[in-house]
Amino acid sequence: IGASRNGEWVGSCKWSDISVFSFHPVKIITTAEGGIALTNDKDLCLKMQILRSHGITRDPDFMQTIPEGAWCYEQIDLGYNYRMSDMQAALGLSQLNRLDEFVNKRNEIAMRYDYLLQNLPVQRPKILPENISSFHLYVIRLNIKIIKKTYSEVFNFLRENGIGVNMHYKPVHLQPYYKRLGFSKNMFLESEKYSEEAISLPIYPGLTEQKQKAIILILKKALK
Repeated sequence: IGASRNGEWVGSCKWSDISVFSFHPVKIITTAEGGIALTNDKDLCLKMQILRSHGITRDPDFMQTIPEGAWCYEQIDLGYNYRMSDMQAALGLSQLNRLDEFVNKRNEIAMRYDYLLQNLPVQRPKILPENISSFHLYVIRLNIKIIKKTYSEVFNFLRENGIGVNMHYKPVHLQPYYKRLGFSKNMFLESEKYSEEAISLPIYPGLTEQKQKAIILILKKALK
């Protein structure tokens, strides 16, 4: 959320029937948990509204019998309990008001990472000129041949020195569920190569320039 391509917002549903955003605590904005589904289709919107609350409606236009009063409702579909709580929604709305602030700050941090990493044996994220990233993640790829260290050695060194790096994500086809479906190693070589090189560096609006420089200093030690 907050990203765009050629001036069009990601998630606008220009190219899709429905788009979704996660509001997990580590995302651009948060409702503590949960997310949102967006659509420009009135029928799909109505369907999702019905399904999110047990398939129940209080709208007389969709009820099969004339309601006797405001207490009446009908279950017209087999739905779920996918409602966001009022407190979560209030948190999300307050965060939404700061979306531009968060995205601008993340881009500022990403640009500083780009500068600090330019002489290190890593590949930085590439953003096309027509795109604006919201930088949910800042992922580098290690040049393993140059640094002559294993992925585990670099990753563990960073973690042991207090840097909260992570790997996003392991190839789906190597997960146990998909292996049971017949997928196996060497079927998707680029995604496997990526998982042997990719490290997500910390990025969040409160990350200071001083902390960023400290992260890079420890990364340099890890790569030696």
